[in-house]
Amino acid sequence: MVKRSAGRRLLAVFYPERCACCRKPVPCGALACGECRAALPAIPPPVCPLCGAARADCACRGRRRTVERLTAPFYYEGGARRAVRHLKFNGHPDAAELLYTAMAETVRREYGGRLFDAVIPVPVGPATLRRRGYNQSAVLAKGLAEELGLPMEEALVKLWDTTPQRELPADRRGGNVFGVFDRAESADFAGKALLLVDDVATTGATLDECAKMLKLYGAREVYAVAAALSRLSKEKK
Repeated sequence: MVKRSAGRRLLAVFYPERCACCRKPVPCGALACGECRAALPAIPPPVCPLCGAARADCACRGRRRTVERLTAPFYYEGGARRAVRHLKFNGHPDAAELLYTAMAETVRREYGGRLFDAVIPVPVGPATLRRRGYNQSAVLAKGLAEELGLPMEEALVKLWDTTPQRELPADRRGGNVFGVFDRAESADFAGKALLLVDDVATTGATLDECAKMLKLYGAREVYAVAAALSRLSKEKK
């Protein structure tokens, strides 16, 4: 349960807030109904610092990434998957609050000793942005930045739309995003420690390509957080 202002509580009498996962009405500030919250596929610590999965589920075999570390509060399953899809495809940006509050808790737990200069969202392509009306990762990053007391900078741009990563096999995802990201004209990364934000991480190819660009322009280190991770089998990896 999160705190709401008196005005927000009054508004909820006439326009009830809805569960981020199933969209049923919920008490003001609840974010999710009891049934969905109890079934959220949380990633239990200890986690692998490279892929972000629970140690028992780790399938990365120690493969190094361009990001220093990756973490996430949920697996991309059940209620977390529904919340991400409501945010990303169904025009419900309010579903982000459940996700970014959980992301903030995970960042504090896993990166508690780190001092970040800014929160950076993974950008979407121009056609996707026109169609959707917003960048779901920027919605998450803005909420996360407020939770952590950090600035949020939309400092990366995606130059063109690519085939959605979810539609490609793992071995083609790196090539699909190669070279599609660049720095926004006004961005300055020199010497900064950055927290990179995405909605879903599967192979980590998108996050690594963004981190590569951030480091190319001088970022000191790039840590990553996603709302959810796809659980990869050891056989797939």
